[in-house]
Amino acid sequence: MNFKNWALAGLLCIGTAAFAQYKPSYTVVKSNSKYEVNRDASYTQYLEEQTRVDTPQGIRLLGERKITYNSTLEDVEVLEAYTIQPDGSRIAVPLDKIRTQDEVEDDGAIYSDSKSKVIIYPKLEVGSQVYYRAKSVQHTPEFPGHFFLWEHYSPHARYESVNVELTHDLGIEVGVSTKGMQGGKLDVSPLPNTVAYKFTFSQDKVYPNEESRADLIDFAPNFSASTFKSYADVGQAYQVRAKEKAKVTPAIQTLANELIQKAKAKTTLEKVKVLHHWVAQNIRYLGIYVGAGGFVPHDAQSILDNRYGDCKDHVVILEALLAAVGIDSSPALINSGSAYLLPKLPTPGIFDHVITYVPSLNVFLDSTSRFAPLGTLPNGDLDKPVVITSTGALSRTPMTHPSKDRTEARIQMKLTRAGSIEGRSQAKMFGVFEVASRSAQFNYQNKNQADIVNRLLSRFQETGWGEIDKTEPTHYDKAWQVNATFELDPVVNVPGPSALAIPVGLAPGRIKNLADVVLPKERRFPTYCGSTQHEEWIELAFPKDMKVTRVPKGVSFANGPLKYQSTYELKGQMLKIKRLYVSERKQSICGAEDDKWFSDFTQVLRRDLRQQVFFE
Repeated sequence: MNFKNWALAGLLCIGTAAFAQYKPSYTVVKSNSKYEVNRDASYTQYLEEQTRVDTPQGIRLLGERKITYNSTLEDVEVLEAYTIQPDGSRIAVPLDKIRTQDEVEDDGAIYSDSKSKVIIYPKLEVGSQVYYRAKSVQHTPEFPGHFFLWEHYSPHARYESVNVELTHDLGIEVGVSTKGMQGGKLDVSPLPNTVAYKFTFSQDKVYPNEESRADLIDFAPNFSASTFKSYADVGQAYQVRAKEKAKVTPAIQTLANELIQKAKAKTTLEKVKVLHHWVAQNIRYLGIYVGAGGFVPHDAQSILDNRYGDCKDHVVILEALLAAVGIDSSPALINSGSAYLLPKLPTPGIFDHVITYVPSLNVFLDSTSRFAPLGTLPNGDLDKPVVITSTGALSRTPMTHPSKDRTEARIQMKLTRAGSIEGRSQAKMFGVFEVASRSAQFNYQNKNQADIVNRLLSRFQETGWGEIDKTEPTHYDKAWQVNATFELDPVVNVPGPSALAIPVGLAPGRIKNLADVVLPKERRFPTYCGSTQHEEWIELAFPKDMKVTRVPKGVSFANGPLKYQSTYELKGQMLKIKRLYVSERKQSICGAEDDKWFSDFTQVLRRDLRQQVFFE
């Protein structure tokens, strides 16, 4: 799905240093936005922004400014732009350095009406300020009769002065919502027959970014306005234009019949599986956004003819194929980022993705995720609020759970008399891990195996060689498993006496990965987290003439939603190890309390993984 970035002034400044050392790369000295909304939901926006370069990194960030817009629906004009030097002098941006260029979409759109006005500022240095004024006229609303906008203010940037003014015709109802801002409705509007609002915002305290932080939509100061009264209205506005695109044509009917007959599918589940997998494998993901194409799909027949389309198009052709065999389905509006909450004020702006909902099975499908078998979803779709557009109902996709989002790894290793390790592994992945693993194995195809193996072994400072068995990631009828053989370069000095930490080899290493997680010293923002399970069974054989004198002691940990247990058992020359990690959280948003639990767990885990087997 394509959507406009209404917050033209919004930049995200990412910092990785500790808070005491964190300095934003820039400061928004002033940002003034004025919106004048007409009765038909068309509107004019006036924007003025002045931003100061505070660090050398800010020169790169502010050297070019983009104002992105849909050239079919709106007109944008840069009225003035210049650089303010530290001594106060101004250098105007030449006209040939204010350029209009086609915008390249993140999802690989091959043709789009999205364009950008690019301002290239001259002679920037630390202390310089960049300024521009712009005017945007949205002459054609993205949804007929509807106006909506949202702006968020990053906690990682400093704002000295932000002003937002909204004026709308009395003939159109506009809801307004803010967080962390001052102001409200004006007693007297500056224009006749209008309602007016004015809000201000400033922010002096700023903080660095945090790993796995939730999207700004969930918590940051913001301003939003919308004519939509409910999310059901949002769904209906989408549905009224999308439904007609899902017509069953003779070609679609023929294809659906052929696919069902070939697979000998009888039940609803079998039929949905066949058609969903066909779309996932045969409709290439590619966006073409023309006019309101960011919110309106192409018709099913053209998608079938071209064999490509974006998420909306995937939903449309799957809807048509399912309808051809008597199965109802609906688009489901969703966000694919890290936002897990719906804003109180309904707006289409929260949704940047569409998936399929099949009510008879109560299942969500995402055919744009080529490697997500029926019953699974990619990580970005999990535990998200959705609008079922056919009914307007609010729903939620499943969250991760250890019973379905889990891995199992079995590793058999043998220590040689040279100190090297010979091994084999069998790894099973389920749920979100299966989706990721199928995708990874597909990307490994036709690539140098040695490079892949070296990269995998180097995760845990191991070297050697190996081979991953060939798999076919699109064969969904078979349980997913990845097998490998490997040999590690000497990991211990022999003959002994010596000690050996348990190696990972060519295996997923999910549990050891957890030991490498570094949490922020102080959690300031909500973070996304999951509920998963990882099991490992390891067999390590020693040569017959070696004497194992000590083996690690098992550990057990349980705190909050986290559990971990390991056991070590020596039988003859075979050391058998079992490790089990389980996280079972009640929600996908975590905070400081979960950090404390996880920190306590990693301390136990790291001690366990440092344990060694002693032999002579």
